[in-house]
Amino acid sequence: MEFSQADYMNDDSDDNSPYIFKGSSSATTSQRHGIHPLAGYDFKTEAYQKVDEFPAHIIREGDKKIKDVVKEHVLPFLPAKSLMKFKAVSKDWDKWIASPLLTHQQSFSYQSFSGYFYQNMSKWDMNTMFLSLDPSTIGVPSPALDFLPEVVKILSSCNGLLLCQGLEKYYVCNPATKNWKILPPPRYYHGDEPAIVLAFEPSLRNIEAYYHVICAFPMLDQPIIGFEIYSSESDSWSCSSADCSDLENPCLVGGGLFMKGVAYYETKSNEVLAFDVKEEIPAIISLPVQVGRDGSLTQMDGELSYVTASNECENVFLIDIYQGMEMNLKRSVSINLGPKRSLTYACKVLPCVNSDAVAIQVREHIYLYHIREQKVESIASPNAFGSAKKFLPYINSLANATLN
Repeated sequence: MEFSQADYMNDDSDDNSPYIFKGSSSATTSQRHGIHPLAGYDFKTEAYQKVDEFPAHIIREGDKKIKDVVKEHVLPFLPAKSLMKFKAVSKDWDKWIASPLLTHQQSFSYQSFSGYFYQNMSKWDMNTMFLSLDPSTIGVPSPALDFLPEVVKILSSCNGLLLCQGLEKYYVCNPATKNWKILPPPRYYHGDEPAIVLAFEPSLRNIEAYYHVICAFPMLDQPIIGFEIYSSESDSWSCSSADCSDLENPCLVGGGLFMKGVAYYETKSNEVLAFDVKEEIPAIISLPVQVGRDGSLTQMDGELSYVTASNECENVFLIDIYQGMEMNLKRSVSINLGPKRSLTYACKVLPCVNSDAVAIQVREHIYLYHIREQKVESIASPNAFGSAKKFLPYINSLANATLN
């Protein structure tokens, strides 16, 4: 579980309330003070003070060197890869970057979408790959996750942590720091392709930053979905008293998405299963999309979204974006994805986080359509993507996987 600098040298308040189940409101009141305290103030004698009488904290701030200002106010906003390089600046920086306080600050402050981990979905793939969206600054030292004790399949990703599955065990790890943990065995059978979500939401108010793993599993011989929850705080699994029996099709599709306190799972019908992790309340969201038109759950501008894409003709693709509790169609746009093709191709929407971009895979390329800029960016890889690859979005974070 150790990591080295050489691996890297080579290459606001928060709202944790559940997104769809409950809201919160706040009000502030201000007290207006009178001006009478100023009546006896002698501006001639009090307006100017000697410099050496300035408050001590102002003098301290003024005496700070630029490296100290950067250490305190810039480092928390940098990706983990850059921070690992900066450990070589000095012993002081090395100690600070390794501290739990900076780990907490950076995992909350740095939320940029860094790239994708991807694997073959049809078999165990020792060649786990990482596709960086900014190779010059963002990456991981060991994209194959070979620091883990066995070959794993990546099931879920959340704010810098990955949930992986070995032959008989679950692992939570941080690929940027090679920090990892084996989870205790669950009580229930989750299956070979578990519908499981990693829930990690850094908060300024909680330096310990615990995480959860939520598996939605079918009850034996019944059309009912149960929920088993792992907590890193107690380092144990528990079965929720809540269940869901209202799905049109209780077959869930692999991993899901977590945001704002709620885990979301795709199903084999036009429905999304949602589960409030704190309150342990399930709900169902209907998707008003055509049967057979596949899409992807994603996070755009802080909202839960469902995005579909189709190749209309030659190089023209149609993107539909559904958002909100009712999953209403919020945007529909046709885009040009490069050189003309004589045939139409199947395409796949990839999940994104903390981004206004829509990611579309067409054969061996991934295209990012930036909505605000109305710009298309083509991303190629030295390794063929292939249609059987599973992509999971990743954030380059210092988050600690071993807290309990």
